Amino acid sequence: MRIFYDYQIFAMQKYGGVSRYFVEIALRINQYPGTRVRVVAPLYRNHLLAAKRNIIPVTGVNYAGDMPRATGICLRFDAAVSRALSMVYRPQLVHETFYSHNRTLGSRAKTVITVYDMINELFAESFPTSAEWRNMQRAAIHRADHVICISESTRADLIRLYNIDPRITSVTHLASSLAPSSNLLPPLEEPYFLYVGNRGGYKNYSGLLAAFGESSLYKTHKFVCFGGGKLGKDEAEQIRRLGIPDHKILMMNGDDELLSRYYSAAVALVYPSLYEGFGIPLLEAMQCGCPVLCSNTSSMPEVAGDAAIYFEPADPQSIASAMLTVAQSPQERRRLISKGRSRAQEFSWDLCARQTYSIYERLLSNA
Repeated sequence: MRIFYDYQIFAMQKYGGVSRYFVEIALRINQYPGTRVRVVAPLYRNHLLAAKRNIIPVTGVNYAGDMPRATGICLRFDAAVSRALSMVYRPQLVHETFYSHNRTLGSRAKTVITVYDMINELFAESFPTSAEWRNMQRAAIHRADHVICISESTRADLIRLYNIDPRITSVTHLASSLAPSSNLLPPLEEPYFLYVGNRGGYKNYSGLLAAFGESSLYKTHKFVCFGGGKLGKDEAEQIRRLGIPDHKILMMNGDDELLSRYYSAAVALVYPSLYEGFGIPLLEAMQCGCPVLCSNTSSMPEVAGDAAIYFEPADPQSIASAMLTVAQSPQERRRLISKGRSRAQEFSWDLCARQTYSIYERLLSNA
């Protein structure tokens, strides 16, 4: 079986969850008997792919520079060259790594697309410039022979919004690549809750701040925000308005090893998003022995199962109640840690790769 992955995400992301997903499944599927995997990325920028190119066959050169508009240059070059390469290699199946109006590899191979979420459709007001992106997503999905969704929640949204035939859709859950760290953080003066990732729009960070401020939890706890960049002007103003002292909100960035240390020492991860296609931080927290408090919407109950305390994300009092419960009950915190570690074992890249390969086999057997 000749399986190809195209260049798109590897030209767009130096690091990122989508490129990690494709690297993780490609390196595993490449080990299956009778299978030949190839990433066709004539000019790529992705560090994850570059680190594995001795394990995953890659046709392409890693561009490590930072010239302006490097992504656009790589994408245009790759589009021009990849079609010719597909005529040489003749793939049987192409798993496209992102969305495009037309085939990225000019062949008659079966095409698979992965859909991660329907955020741009459901929260269009948060993405006012993404109309072209939505058009590409719709075009790519409708021309695909099969569509993989990363959760049942995403699959249901896809079928409802795009009127896709359920028979050409499947679900393969993601996994976490984060390893728990044996290193400890330097002790902080106070216990802290943890927030991970970007904070804009549907991520509902403002609702989390409201819960932290109105509950007065800031008098006994800090809040560590890992990733997502510096506080914005509106965020800083809300913190001031709520009366939360500046030193109670800590902004951190760093690598996976540092993140795992923050997970391990936190009172809990608080994940107040209005919508998630999957929610990798939930798995990361459970793997690292960090209790999970999260929204009761979209895919989050599907991922966390019985290993979380759920809240209504639009209600700051509901968020605060969950935070107070775990802050005041060591027994509940221990229960969540135990449940979380068990739950996290149900997700793995090995399982994701096996399920994906099974989809490839079924698709080609019906060719």
